[in-house]
Amino acid sequence: MPDWFPNFSRMLSLVIALIYLGIASLAALSAAKLMGNLLIFGGALLLPLACIWYGDELGEYLGPFPSPGFTRRSPGWMVKLGGWILLLLPVILFLFTRRV
Repeated sequence: MPDWFPNFSRMLSLVIALIYLGIASLAALSAAKLMGNLLIFGGALLLPLACIWYGDELGEYLGPFPSPGFTRRSPGWMVKLGGWILLLLPVILFLFTRRV
């Protein structure tokens, strides 16, 4: 992977998240709804952004207790790919569900 790619990936994911927050703020009609939309959408964006930005570290996580939950480490690229899928899921759903 090129040296510039992780920073580009992080910046692109941040731009996409800011676009989502901008669209959510345009849909609000009052200040209370604006804050609610920003909190809800901001909270929903935390997991995909964490997976994209810290995929290698999250892939190493096995859990705090010995349990049958996680038994092997996940590849970092797979965690990042899952984060991108989660981040782009609203766009993917929009493209598949819009009527022509």
